[in-house]
Amino acid sequence: MKSLKALVITAVCGVLLSAPAMATKGGFYLGASVGDATTDYNEDGVKFDDSDTAWKVFAGYHLLQFFAIEGGYRDLGKVSAPLPAGPNVSTTGWDIAGLVGLPLGPVYLFGKVGAIYWDSKTNLGPSYDGTDYEVGVGGSVDLWKIQLRAEAEYLDILNGGMMYTVGAAWRF
Repeated sequence: MKSLKALVITAVCGVLLSAPAMATKGGFYLGASVGDATTDYNEDGVKFDDSDTAWKVFAGYHLLQFFAIEGGYRDLGKVSAPLPAGPNVSTTGWDIAGLVGLPLGPVYLFGKVGAIYWDSKTNLGPSYDGTDYEVGVGGSVDLWKIQLRAEAEYLDILNGGMMYTVGAAWRF
């Protein structure tokens, strides 16, 4: 009976101690997310902030369980001024970021810092673009080869914007 108890305790300790190592394995992943983006606009004497449905597709590579590099394309939707003939702004962008994470069993918490090349088009004619920084935090849960994730990101585009998304990625 004592040897069975010792075997069970050893097995439980082994599983608990190895769980962080199993949480995020190195390798390639491909995913998509959808959510909401808020864009602050302050150009040409018009100032407003509005939100719309946003989405992104991304690909990345986990170098180690704590580090990854990720790039993607995102569409922040179309936001409009509350004025009758006010401008509407549509913003898209390409980004690349480094992720630093903490695996906690099947849960992976991460922070990201990177750069985004963005392009904003308005119905009033002028177009704006630039390369700025992005920062974010998120979490994911691994279920076999599927990673479910949620993120909050600050994008330093126009006068700043936030993107909140939920999505999934397939790990290869």
